[in-house]
Amino acid sequence: MSDPLAHSTLPASGITTHFTDEARAALAGYGEFVAVEPPHNLIDEGQELSSMYIVASGALSVRRQGQSSEVELAKLNPGDTFGEISIFDPGPTSATITPIQPSIVWRLSLQQLDFLMNNNHKLGGMLLIGLATILSRRLREMNKKYVDAARA
Repeated sequence: MSDPLAHSTLPASGITTHFTDEARAALAGYGEFVAVEPPHNLIDEGQELSSMYIVASGALSVRRQGQSSEVELAKLNPGDTFGEISIFDPGPTSATITPIQPSIVWRLSLQQLDFLMNNNHKLGGMLLIGLATILSRRLREMNKKYVDAARA
């Protein structure tokens, strides 16, 4: 049986949408692919984290403990990212991430990001632009939700 991680690639979506196949392959080499299976959590709410992730294949659920029960905040699919805040501001996570089906994620630690930035400026810049775009989009969406809720 072959190793599913040996043939894993970063998807051409999300922060790597505009990357060439060669750039995605090069970026993949700076991090590591991790296989995750239900029902095991990849990340627990409140866990200290200093890595970011990109979903390479499969699907994951983002859940947070509410007042009386756990609430699903989002479903993550190939190309989606999570943990971006933790790579720049390491600390406790705000949600639990659990695979819905067998999945593969790509993980980049703060140390691996530092190595990337020092050794491949162009690729590091492309990654940071992708991250800034995603984080800006999320901030804009949260601002809209906040304003809409304040108006209600």
